[in-house]
Amino acid sequence: MTLVSDGDAAGTQTTPAAPADEPERTILLPRISTDPVDDLVERVRPQLGRAVDALQVAAALEADGHTDRTAQVEYGYRDVFTLATEVFRRMGPPSPEHDEAAVPPAAVGRWDGLRPVLHGPLYLLPSAAFPAALVAVGRPGLVLGMILAGTLGWIYSGVAAYVAYRLLGHGRPRAASRVLRSAALTGPLLGVPLGVAVLPLGGPPLAVMMVLQLAYQLASTLLIFYRREAWLAAAMVPALLFGTAYLVLGGTAQRWAVAAAAVSVLAALATALWAARPAGATEEPAPPAPLRAETPALLGIAGYGLCGAALLFHAQAPYLLTRLDIAAAATPLLLSMGYVEWRTGRFWPDMVALTRRARRPGEFVAGVWRTIGREFVACLAVPAVLGAALLAGLAWVGLLSAAGAVMTAAHVALAGAYYLAFLLAGRGRYGWLCLSMLLAIALHIGVGALLGVAPLLGQGGSALADTSLYLGSVVLLQALFALGLLPVIGQIRHYR
Repeated sequence: MTLVSDGDAAGTQTTPAAPADEPERTILLPRISTDPVDDLVERVRPQLGRAVDALQVAAALEADGHTDRTAQVEYGYRDVFTLATEVFRRMGPPSPEHDEAAVPPAAVGRWDGLRPVLHGPLYLLPSAAFPAALVAVGRPGLVLGMILAGTLGWIYSGVAAYVAYRLLGHGRPRAASRVLRSAALTGPLLGVPLGVAVLPLGGPPLAVMMVLQLAYQLASTLLIFYRREAWLAAAMVPALLFGTAYLVLGGTAQRWAVAAAAVSVLAALATALWAARPAGATEEPAPPAPLRAETPALLGIAGYGLCGAALLFHAQAPYLLTRLDIAAAATPLLLSMGYVEWRTGRFWPDMVALTRRARRPGEFVAGVWRTIGREFVACLAVPAVLGAALLAGLAWVGLLSAAGAVMTAAHVALAGAYYLAFLLAGRGRYGWLCLSMLLAIALHIGVGALLGVAPLLGQGGSALADTSLYLGSVVLLQALFALGLLPVIGQIRHYR
């Protein structure tokens, strides 16, 4: 009997020939491979069957815990995608029926979900009551009260919305409703101790304003969650009309404007509580994990909200009551935030569609970054157009300054930064988000202090120099956010 390997000559083993009266038989032994990639192919083959493309292999490898480092150290390939390409090649080409199954279904209309674009104007509706509130509260405490209430509302509504979305994703709409209604009822109450703390600066009117500001933020969170933006806009119509009337007529219209603003906010809150009333089955599935398992994510969201508020408010605060052109520079950003949200929401389905079109890992990664670059430019273009209109209006009334133009450019740049931030938040990189924003704030204030142009620290100096430093810190923030996306945004498993 002769034993022969099906591998190369080095793997051949022989034994003495069989006697002449016994027919000779040849047995093929399995090839002995020393290539770890072959072992990897055999491990993933039962899971993948006949993969359609290398991206499918990359998704499986990443889900199995393989990283670029393991690809380099254990297999000698540059990254997971390169390793996946070689595994796919060794598995053999897909069969024709798999190619037919890989044809993507009809694309969903690109204009579906345009509703978030309307969020920008909704964010600005309460500003119609600002002039009347300024008279009622007084100058010393208004800015501090707005910042404190706005920051708390930003954090509280963000955490509540996250928990509600998680519950909804687990098939628990009634639990999500309870969370949102509880947040809407308790959030404004948190404004009471804040108002008491700033009573010496504005008295009871300031405390009432802070409570109403928190109520509006929570009401808008609920109505946006339940896709009732039209209800929110309708509730705020009285505040808009009477606030505009006060700007035109002045005088006694101020009291009517303040009363209308309060009525509008309370109407929005009542409408939000109605929209969030419990619905669905009374018995819901048990949560897959206790809420405390979400603590790291909740802390990340709270930190992100705090840092985001600090990034926006710390540069605006010194000018809110003294420089109209600088204070108004945030208007293009706020108006375009809905557009930024919309484009961010389109990113994920676009990437899923890209996984079906791309045939090589490199092609997929290049497509991801082309999409990010295209959407980043679009998220800059929309506020840039709005900013140009604002600057033209300020110039027409004789209020435009170089500092105001630079601050407007900084807020246009912030729109692009927020687009990247939303992508990072979608991958849960809250630590990187917070550290990047804190670094940008520290750069703006620290360099300004060295140059004597840090108004937040009580320094005077040139407003143009201060706003230019802020613009530079925002550009740095864009670069930091893009750097934070590098390790995660091209991982195919996130889009499968």
